[in-house]
Amino acid sequence: MKFFEKYPQLREKEFLTQILTDTVFSTMSLEDQEVEKSKVKKIVISLLEEEELKGGQFFCN
Repeated sequence: MKFFEKYPQLREKEFLTQILTDTVFSTMSLEDQEVEKSKVKKIVISLLEEEELKGGQFFCN
């Protein structure tokens, strides 16, 4: 079984964005790095969009 077959929800952009944002934000909080969650979300979205422009096919239409 392939990774995306086992976890199909990771192909949904909103779900992946939320998971990555929460993970990065909580990790930074544990390391006492104060960053607003909205700023982390903007960075995650920009990185995902950049990868899409490079031709990375993450999401289903």
